Amino acid sequence: MIRFIFIFFPLLLFGQFDHVLTGIGLDIGSSGSGIFVTRQYMHASDKFSLNGEWRFYDMKADEEMVVYNYWGEPVNIGGISLVMMPIFFGGNYYPFAGEIANNFSPFITFRGGPIYTLDGDETGSFSERWSNPKSQWSVGGFIGVGIDFKWVSQSMVTLMVGGEILPLREAADTKKDYSGLLIHIAFSRQKR
Repeated sequence: MIRFIFIFFPLLLFGQFDHVLTGIGLDIGSSGSGIFVTRQYMHASDKFSLNGEWRFYDMKADEEMVVYNYWGEPVNIGGISLVMMPIFFGGNYYPFAGEIANNFSPFITFRGGPIYTLDGDETGSFSERWSNPKSQWSVGGFIGVGIDFKWVSQSMVTLMVGGEILPLREAADTKKDYSGLLIHIAFSRQKR
């Protein structure tokens, strides 16, 4: 009986997801910014969806700023060479499914998974800074609220705001935690 549950429960669960959306987006956070790719499986009940996404963050130092030199060229002062690549899986819960107009769907979300971090040197040219970066794996997540704006063309814009949880096993650029506020904007289209 246990084997039956482990084999067929995922098939029953995943068999009820009738809309698949694939998209890209932009993340703007208190610790950095980046881009991501995402895939979302909407459940037939419209009450929840499953999500998977791969993010690429360029992390910023607390005192980092851009200044202009004598020739008008931008120069980054106090920056760090740190990149984080979370791979998060989770879900959205739509508490008002069917109660609000079809093109406007608020939700609560939770995502979690592994984070791959690359820490380059802080001085030198681009190739010198990234020639031998330190790397590490850790586990993090995201919890927040959002709204799906559905369009007639089977595409969707998603706006989420919440807390990003980005701890590290070892300190990178003097910090062991890059958690903070995150604004997440996704542009998705339904798979045909």
